[in-house]
This record gives sequence, structure tokens and C-alpha cells, in this order.
Amino acid sequence: MSGRDFQGKQMFMKLTLSLLAIIISCTSIVYRASAADIQVINFGFEQGLTGWTPFKDKDNGNDQDEKGSVIEVSGNKASEGSHSVRIHDAKKSRAFGLESSKLNAEAGTSYVAFADVLVESGKAELFFRFYGGNGQLLGESSTQAGASMAWKTIQVGMTAPAGTTHATVYLYSSKSNEGTSYWDHIRFTKDFTNLGVQVGSASPLGATFGIGANQNQIYSVITGNANDRPIMQVIDADTEKVTNVATLPSASVNPTGAWAATTASDGTIYLGTYPNGRLYKYTAGDSAITDLGAPLPGESYVFDLAAGTDGKVYGGSYGKAGFFEYDPVNGATQIGSMPFYNPAYKYLRALAHDNGRNVSYLAMGNNASIVRYDHNTGKTDDILPAKYKSITLAGTVDYTGDRVFVAIGGYLMALRVDVAPDGTVTSTEEMSTTSAAPRVSPAHNGSVYMTVSSNLTRYDIATKQLTDLDLAIPGRIQRYGWVTLKDQANYPGETLVGLTDGNYETNIIKYNPQNGMFRVSRVEGSPRIAGAINSIGAGPDGNIYTSAYLYGGLGKYHPFGGDADDSQPEFIYAPISQVDKIESENGKLYLGAYPGGLLYEYDPELPWSMGVNPKLLINTSVFQQDRPKALAYGDNRVFMGTAGTTGARPGALSVYDYTTGTAAVHKDIVTDQSIIALAYHNGLLYGGSTIRGGYSSTPSQTEAKLFVYDPIEQTKTNEYSLPEITGGRKLTAITELKTIDGKIWGFAEGYLFIFNPDTRTFDYFAEKFPDVKLPEGNYRDADLVTVEKDPNSVYGTIGNKYLFKIQKSDMSVQIIRSDGADMLAADDAGNLYFKHNDTQLWRYSF
Repeated sequence: MSGRDFQGKQMFMKLTLSLLAIIISCTSIVYRASAADIQVINFGFEQGLTGWTPFKDKDNGNDQDEKGSVIEVSGNKASEGSHSVRIHDAKKSRAFGLESSKLNAEAGTSYVAFADVLVESGKAELFFRFYGGNGQLLGESSTQAGASMAWKTIQVGMTAPAGTTHATVYLYSSKSNEGTSYWDHIRFTKDFTNLGVQVGSASPLGATFGIGANQNQIYSVITGNANDRPIMQVIDADTEKVTNVATLPSASVNPTGAWAATTASDGTIYLGTYPNGRLYKYTAGDSAITDLGAPLPGESYVFDLAAGTDGKVYGGSYGKAGFFEYDPVNGATQIGSMPFYNPAYKYLRALAHDNGRNVSYLAMGNNASIVRYDHNTGKTDDILPAKYKSITLAGTVDYTGDRVFVAIGGYLMALRVDVAPDGTVTSTEEMSTTSAAPRVSPAHNGSVYMTVSSNLTRYDIATKQLTDLDLAIPGRIQRYGWVTLKDQANYPGETLVGLTDGNYETNIIKYNPQNGMFRVSRVEGSPRIAGAINSIGAGPDGNIYTSAYLYGGLGKYHPFGGDADDSQPEFIYAPISQVDKIESENGKLYLGAYPGGLLYEYDPELPWSMGVNPKLLINTSVFQQDRPKALAYGDNRVFMGTAGTTGARPGALSVYDYTTGTAAVHKDIVTDQSIIALAYHNGLLYGGSTIRGGYSSTPSQTEAKLFVYDPIEQTKTNEYSLPEITGGRKLTAITELKTIDGKIWGFAEGYLFIFNPDTRTFDYFAEKFPDVKLPEGNYRDADLVTVEKDPNSVYGTIGNKYLFKIQKSDMSVQIIRSDGADMLAADDAGNLYFKHNDTQLWRYSF
């Protein structure tokens, strides 16, 4: 492929286990998957009666007359697809039925069968039957439905008796019945089903280029999760294929990912990881990666690395904003104090090194600084222009072409740094542009290259001019390098090569400045790792949607549709950044996305086209908001609660009004607190807060608040403290609110409360989970769900540990699972979906 080989920045991917087709210019990626769902053969009767056995018995007088009774497939009615089966029973003394093929079942396991039924007259019965190895019937259970002119879902459940090997679903009209029923969408499931991975990626994060004999090699890391350690891939820039992979070694705390990667002057590859804050090295050609330990004990992130002279590398960390040097001879040495430069800082987020002057440039924060550190004198100077000081943190720093390039707050700038004879350091902003991706290329013939508005752009250092090359870049460039490719006919001299993360794949770009040759292609052989589920929500289309930490994407699971219990997802919509909250209302799916505190509206009935569907309703980044943690809907308005940007305490309540088509953002609606729970009732919005502000901010408040917001007046009308706790302890986070039976139910740490909107008092307040305590606040913790089939109970998860049920009658709690359950959503049949084991979506059917 040549020219713009990568088309379609909005992409729908269908994934299965073995790769069948990868075509970069197309909009889908296809894999095959084995089914975790136990599917009934021909469950929707789209293949006639295949897989089903009709049954008709004689009446008591052995009369063969059926009086027109019939079992037939109908194309007139269907709850799903285009067909159903019609059982017309016209004779009271005869029974008619239809039994499914046998399904594998295990003794002692609880099972549930569901069926959609429309009963025109009489009644219809749904049976569960369990069989032994010799075909003997061991037990059965049934339920029935009366006449109704609309489709409804009925279910029957039972624990398989001893000796069970198989089960069937039986659709039945008894001897005492006369009537007509239509049946469709027959489902069968265990009580607990692991539906496997929903979102995954082969996107690179930390990346670096080889040097010398390995100058055509690219080293990048695919992010892992709680179960899967990250994998480093080695990519040949000539062949665009992965030539080697190595999993990062285990440790007392395993690595999850690596933001930091650099190539030392001796050719050694170094990686810095999180959440274990360790340094790793790799030598070209080796089969394994070496763990060098924690360069700064106690730090959780090594956020960036930069190469110095004599094989040295420099690194920065998160936690206490540490700065270190790693010397291959002497090991790791801390530079200065921790935190470095400013005692209030927690981040040393990015850095670059000027080898000629032995100077490092450090992106630090909570409030942004770009610190010039002279290794010869130990002198520090903040060179960030004053107009950027209100921004909390820079994202990247590159030093090339005798300029410092800084990405911060949506800007990418070039700084010239001058040192006067008396040592005074000044910086001059020579270029600044918006809509630019953070990374820039090494300087080449007086220019550097970057991505502006998703196009490759050249910046001339001498003239300070930007030139749009009109070449589309998929995703974000993780690293640029200059490579002498073997194909000198098409790519003479040195070619700009970049590694991107477009559409959850590792992609490579090539641009030759001599002849303008441009190519984008997917790297073959990149490992794919499951994404840690970050949010779960039920869609208006009956599907269950998920998104992944860091990767983003929107996974879709169609209930009982055969999704795989494996390491790969089946459906992903992309691109979309990390979704922190998913809710549906009014036929739309609402997505709260990070970073920038974005609210999208997605219509599942229309094609996915990023920016169009889903469309952006609210962008709160200009209000220093970052993480959407709560969504609610009411009276033609969508509400979103957010946490602030890194270092900023105030959160916000945002409102999109469909009547006017306008958005309002109420920042700091609860003083110095984030808004993480919302519920709408009877014209008013109820919100819950946490004392935790943006990342790395220090709380100024001591207790969470319940507040009331009037959408008509557009103002907060009341704010309440939670009831007092013996001993005076204050609860720091209201992590869930739910309108149930006209009252506001909520969780604050391990305490369940019920707020009465009529009396403005708390009707109930009691500790249910003593082991759930959040002393510094939290962004999310508990979820509550109600289902129509069990109106007397409320279901929930809490503490990333418990799946539970609350009986409304006495408020007692029944623990359903205590081995890890987080987030909660319900499908149309009342089945519950939760995260287990970090990457897996599980279903609970009852």
C-alpha cells in the first residue's frame, strides 16, 4: 500500500479468536470465538423446527382427532428475528409440546431457562427437564403464562439433580388447555457465566527506536492488566512485522503497563512501569527482559525516561515526584530531594535530556512547571511561560533541534532557552499550536514533525512556520524516529517512521521528505491483551456495553448471543477514549469519557461514526474537569458529575438541555469536591460528592455531601450532611444514588441510606459492609440495580468484592458472591452483569 493507506478513523471491529482478515483500509477486524453462552439450537426458529422435537399425546379415549391443532413455524409474529413457533391447541383432552435438543448440564449446578411468549388465548407452560446418562428423566420444573396480546419473557429455574448429564427446554400446552401461543428467543444458562473479555487492544504505549545496527527496530509495550503482564514487542520497520516479543518479568507487585521507554547511548532498551515503579532493561536479540528493581523505592510510576551520555538514563516518577539517574555501572541514584524541586509536587510526568549541555528538562506538577535542571551545577529554573501556569501538568517534553517542545493543556509549544553570562535562564515561546498530539520527531534538516488536527505537519525551526502536509495520521504517535529503510528506491535516505495506536492496533507510518512517499499500515503479529473493564452499562437496544481502562473503546455484548469465554472481545466500537460511565435513556446511550470530562450521546440504531454518532454534547475541559463519574437523565435533560483535572479540587455538575440545545457547567457545586453519584426524581436532581478532587490534589473537606439541584432554577437548593456516626467519623464519599420506590437510596462507604424527598430526612441509615472504608474519598465504589421480576429486592456490588441482595421488607443483606464483583447492570430479562477478575464480564441469572 502507498499514499493514504489508512482510511476511516471511525472504526467498528468484530473480533474473534483466530485472525481471518486484517485490511487496514476496511472498517472491521474479524476473529472467531467459541461460545460461553449455552445456546439452544435454533433458539429463534429461524431454521424451521430444526433441533426441536414435537410432541402430541392421545386423549383419554384414544381419540386421534386433533381438531385442527398444529405446531408450526410462523412468520407473522416474532420477538426477535423474523420467525417464531406457533402452538395451537384446539382440543382440551390432548397435550401438545415442543422439546429442544439436549444441552450439556452438570449435577448440582443451578440453571435458568428464558423464553419470549405471546399467548393469544388459554395458557402456555415453560418446562425445564433434566436427564441422566441413560436418557432417564431425573427432574423437571415449570412456569406458566396466561393470555396477553404482547410479548413477554418468562423464566423457570432449577438446580440439576444428582446424575444429571443433560437438560432440555420444553414448550408445552397441557391436556386441560385450549389456546394459541407463540414462542421465540429461547435461552438457557447457568446461574453464573463468565462471558470473558469484552475490550482488548494491541495498541502500543511506551515506545523507542533502536540505534546503530538496530536503527530499523522499534520497541514498544502493549499494556497489561491485573492478570496479564505487559508484553514488549520488537518491530522491524522494513517488514512492518513483529520479530520478537517478551513479557515483562513478574515482581512482588506486577507491572501493568509502561509509559516510559528510551534507548541508551549504548543501545540498551529501558522501560519504566506502573503501578510497581520499576525499571527494566532489554538487550537487542535477547529472549528476556531484565528487572532492575525500583530506582526510587516507594514510587508507583516511572512515568518517563530519557537517554544521557555513557549509557546513562534519567527517569521521573509519580507519588513523590522523584528524579533519578541510572548508570549501567553504578545502578540507580536519586537526584535531589523527593519531591524534586517543589515539596507540593507529586508528578515528574515527562522529561528530556540535552546531552551537549548535560541539562534535563522536567515536566512537573500538580501545578505545571517545566524545570531546567543543570546536572553540572545543580541549578533549577522553571522555564514554563506564565500564561500556562494555571494548567496542572504537561504531558510530554522533547528536546531536539536545540529547542524544548512541550505539550500542555491542549497546546504544543516550542521554547528557545537562553542562559546569560550571569547564569540567568530565560525562555522564549517561538511557536504554539492547538489540536496537536503531544509527541514531536527528532529534528531533521532543520525541521521537526508532529501531528496537528490529525495531519502530519512540519515545523521549520528557523522560520518558525508550520506546514500541514495533508497526510492523515491514525491514532496518536507514541514515538517518531528517523530510519534508513532497505527500500531505498521508494524511501531514499532517511525516512520518518512513527508508531501509532490507531483503532486499538499497532500501526506504523512512513514519510519520506525527499519524494513525499507516505504509507500507513498495521503491524503484523502484535500481541493483543485484554483490557481491564472500566465501566458497564445496559443499552437501550438490550445489549450490555463496556469500556476499558486506558484503552477506551466500547465493547458490546448481545445477551445469550454466544460471546466467548476467552481472551479476546467480539465487538468493539472505536475510536473513543476511556469511558468512565455508561447510562441509557430515551433510546440513547450516554457515555462519559476521560480525559476532558466529555459527554457523548450514541444512538445504537444508527451507524457508528465518531463525532457524528456518538456526538459530543458537553466538553468540560475548559472548566478544568477531567473524569465523568456520574450520569442521570430527567425531563429532557442529561446530567453529568465530574472530578477535576490533576491537582484541582473542584468538581462540577454539567447539564445538557435538549429543549434549548445548550449546556451549563456548574463548577464547585459542592465546595472542593467531585460529583460522583446522581439520581433524578420528581423534577429534582440529587447528587453525591466525594472529598477526593482531581488526581494528586489534597482534600480540603472532611465529609461527603448529598445535594439537591433544581434544573428549572439552575441552582443548588439544598445540601445535606449524612447522619452522624458513633465516634464522630465522617463519611468521605457518596458513591451511589438510585431512585427506588420514590426515595433516594445510596451508599456512602459501607453505609446504606435512604433519603425521603418529601420530608427531607433520612428514613434509613445503617452500616452494611464494615470492611468498606474510603478515608480519603473515592471516585466510585458501589452500584445498585432493581429488576422488574424481583420487585421486593435491590441488588448491588460494593468494594470490588461483594455481589449482594437487599430485602426491602427488613433491609437485610444477602451476600451472593464475595470473591470479587464490581460495577453492575441488568439486561431486559433481569440478568445481572458485573466485572470479575479485572478483565471479565460475568452474568448472574436467577
